[in-house]
Amino acid sequence: MYKYSPLILAVLFSSILLGQKKSTFKETTKNYITYPFSDPNPIPENAKIYPYFRFDGFSLKGKEQNWKVVELENDYIKVQIMPEIGGKIWTAFDKKTGKDFLYNNGVVKFRDIAMRGPWVSGGIEMNYGIIGHTPNSATPVDYLVKNNDDGSVSCFTSTLDLLTRTRWVVETKLEKDKAYFTTTSYWFNATGIEQPYYTWMNAGIPVGEELQFLYPGNFSVGHGGDIKNWPIDDKGRNLSFYEENNFGPSKSYHIIGSHSNYFGALWKKEDYGMIHFANRDDKLGKKIFLWAQSDAGKVWEELLTDKSGQYVEIQSGRLFNQNVIQSSFTPFKQIGFMPYNGDQWTEYWYPFNGLDGFSHANKTGAFNIKSDLTGVLSVKISPTQPINDSIKVFNADREKIGSVLINANPLQMVDVNVKLPKGEKPVSMVLNGELIDFVENESDKNLSRPMHIPESFDSESTYGLYLQGRDLYRFRKYKLAEEKIKASLSKDNLFLPSLVEMMKLKIFRMDYDSAFYYGKKALSIDTYNGEANYYYGLAAAKLSKNNDALDGFEVAALTPNYRIAAYTALAHNYLAKQNYIKAEEYAMLSVKNNPNNIDAWQVLQVLARLKGNDLQIKTARNQIEKLNPINHFIRFEDFYKSPTENNKEKFQALIQNELPIESYLELAIWYANSNRFDESIKVLELSPKNTEVLFWLAWLNKQTNNSKSKLYLDRAEKSDLSFVFPFREETAEILEWVTAQKESWKANYLLALIHGFRGNKEKALDMLTKHSKPNDFAPYYFLKAKLDVKSSVESKLRLIEKASQIEPKQWRYNKALSNLYIQLRQYKNALKTLQKQYKSDNTNYIIGLDLAKTYMLNNQYKKAEKILSDITVLPFEGATDSYRYYRQTKLMLAHNLMEKKKFKQALTKINEAEIRPRNLGIGKPFEELINNDIENRLRAAVYKKMGDESSYQKHLDSIKNKTDNNKTLLEMINAISFKSDQRMF
Repeated sequence: MYKYSPLILAVLFSSILLGQKKSTFKETTKNYITYPFSDPNPIPENAKIYPYFRFDGFSLKGKEQNWKVVELENDYIKVQIMPEIGGKIWTAFDKKTGKDFLYNNGVVKFRDIAMRGPWVSGGIEMNYGIIGHTPNSATPVDYLVKNNDDGSVSCFTSTLDLLTRTRWVVETKLEKDKAYFTTTSYWFNATGIEQPYYTWMNAGIPVGEELQFLYPGNFSVGHGGDIKNWPIDDKGRNLSFYEENNFGPSKSYHIIGSHSNYFGALWKKEDYGMIHFANRDDKLGKKIFLWAQSDAGKVWEELLTDKSGQYVEIQSGRLFNQNVIQSSFTPFKQIGFMPYNGDQWTEYWYPFNGLDGFSHANKTGAFNIKSDLTGVLSVKISPTQPINDSIKVFNADREKIGSVLINANPLQMVDVNVKLPKGEKPVSMVLNGELIDFVENESDKNLSRPMHIPESFDSESTYGLYLQGRDLYRFRKYKLAEEKIKASLSKDNLFLPSLVEMMKLKIFRMDYDSAFYYGKKALSIDTYNGEANYYYGLAAAKLSKNNDALDGFEVAALTPNYRIAAYTALAHNYLAKQNYIKAEEYAMLSVKNNPNNIDAWQVLQVLARLKGNDLQIKTARNQIEKLNPINHFIRFEDFYKSPTENNKEKFQALIQNELPIESYLELAIWYANSNRFDESIKVLELSPKNTEVLFWLAWLNKQTNNSKSKLYLDRAEKSDLSFVFPFREETAEILEWVTAQKESWKANYLLALIHGFRGNKEKALDMLTKHSKPNDFAPYYFLKAKLDVKSSVESKLRLIEKASQIEPKQWRYNKALSNLYIQLRQYKNALKTLQKQYKSDNTNYIIGLDLAKTYMLNNQYKKAEKILSDITVLPFEGATDSYRYYRQTKLMLAHNLMEKKKFKQALTKINEAEIRPRNLGIGKPFEELINNDIENRLRAAVYKKMGDESSYQKHLDSIKNKTDNNKTLLEMINAISFKSDQRMF
């Protein structure tokens, strides 16, 4: 063991203190070879991501581009953040070893992975809202960098998630004397209704050599809640080693079953690793994602980087798994994000080196701890922070049986032996105040949590259907959710949980009368039900039944789960009525019950301003800034109180995200909801202007300045509607007011968008049918065709033709036209439409694939083959269309050649069908995943016609699935791509 004199200890400790420098930050630009994305979709067609739009253009060629970069650095590590690419932590660098301990992509190569398309691999991405890579993963976010009083530095990144109207902010912090950095998330639901709850941090790490995943646990959970053994699978493979995953498709493992605060990775050959640490209640989810090690996965290495090699992702989440709908049939269901609720948690990320193995991790560092029969406890430490403390070892009776003093700097490897009394068995040790328990077997850490739902549980029961509907609502699958809740109520029309869930669905639909009806029904069963009272209050408020609203919120406040939301709703209600004493009372009650309620603090700051109480303004402002330093409200309040150019610049400068208008609108609507119209007007006067903003300004000015209101209405009518996608219920009320003032197809169109998004298709269609139509706005006709589900295909065709006439260069309309022609079996018209489009831009692989499919429908397989050999496809994750078209084309050509008795050529085409061409963005999976039954049936048929009986029998015997014998070869080949009509509408 180490032995130091007191003098040496003093010198060592003082050197640690003297060596501590402040962390620093640098805002700069870096040049990266960039494969950019482009071609935003101007058509409101994807309900899953509405009001966002997709990008469908991805470059095959890289070009140099400067990117804004934030670097945080201390003596030990350096962290790079990219505020223009979703606020992603691009990489983290260990200065001692000269290694990146996060995957460092040498290029910015956007590919079609995320909800909106573009995504880049590497570093750490933040995901909040709904399942999938966040809509903001590739676009700019708001950010702020600052020095802290303690010598640390922080970079805050933040944006408003439009899918949920929640705001997230992440503080990436680097302390002056630590070899870790932290990410502290603050996520707030500023809406009055429950929102979906999904949040995962996805960290990319390089595959490297001899990669081992350090994930304590005994089970892995799938996205659908299915359970498998971990790390040893049913075939004896140790899946914690990357190389033993050399089978099957790409994989997702959510590790569960052990009580652990960490996970990470070790590159055994380099004796180097990295750790993620967090309190377990902060991050239950511990996931590994691996691309397939077959060519099907390797193709994604080529798609996502140039020379940086393959990566894997290690991910942390608030829930055990990234659950999809199927998971609702297991114990792993979905939770919701309560109204006006704020969540906050911190995660630690750090490297370690030179431990010759691994056993434990905490905030002090990574450890390799072993005991032997000679009574020696061997302790190796790769510290993350300065250590000037004794290792204290304890037995089962909590008696100290050994100790040794440690003095070390971060990343200075410690190797000590603690001599123990004869016969004493170490069970735990303490260092830097942190306890490490030793276990003889890893199974001692295993938990008893049930992994399977009881077989007798009836998912089609009243309660089972309710659970499905509840989870579907939390997935934003509102139509399916309503179907399940209706089915539940059909079994028991007084089932209280389903009545409450139906209230929430009706509020989403903006059908407040129905919500109020279901609320009364629920309260007739249980007058004190907190959730029912709260949503009853919301519905009543929308119907201007003020006393009923107060009644609902006041009774809801009895229930702890809804107390914060009820108090906040009451504070807004009284603020709107200018009852400032009551507003302050309820806002104070709200922050007393939850100091993280940023909405209530904003109410308190407004009230303090109205009273002229600067001390209370400062108190509220400080609380808000502590939660979110990029909060736009506090800087607008500074400007509103003192409207100087400097304060205006400070407010506007931090709105740096992709869609700044939405930030202005969200803030203006917050004020308007409390009848603070002057503040709302001032916000929108500072905002960039689009049609929605102008209609809002017209409405806000209607009582105080009628001429100004009319001026804004006129400006709105003359404005450009491109990429204006309203979605808020408050905007629907403004648009209804506009339509009552004048004939406005623009207001009707925007109102139709909101109703269509919320599932009110008949009402949306009515908005487009009864009023004048534009002659120069193509998305109007597309929306009408999409909404009119009862009209004929011919009627839809005429509408899309009109859109195409207005914008003949917009390929999406021609794609839609060809799809409708195909539904009408007018394959030649579909072909003619796509040929013209492809001729104008033969780099558009989406049109190229559709053209190949249409050639196939026209039995022009040679032309389909030519298209598929010429185009270069940049696929989305999980894409299969290109290979299905390729395979069917080759097999049909083989079949036709066989019929012409060109047997050798037919066999060549069959062999080609089994190739996965790189230009189509596909790679070959492992053999066990390949089913070549159709190829072998066709080979057998060829050999039979050739009179080669042995070869015929050989290929017949190799067929795995004999149940398809009742189908003809042509039926099987055609079913590869055309199992059913693929409808756009």
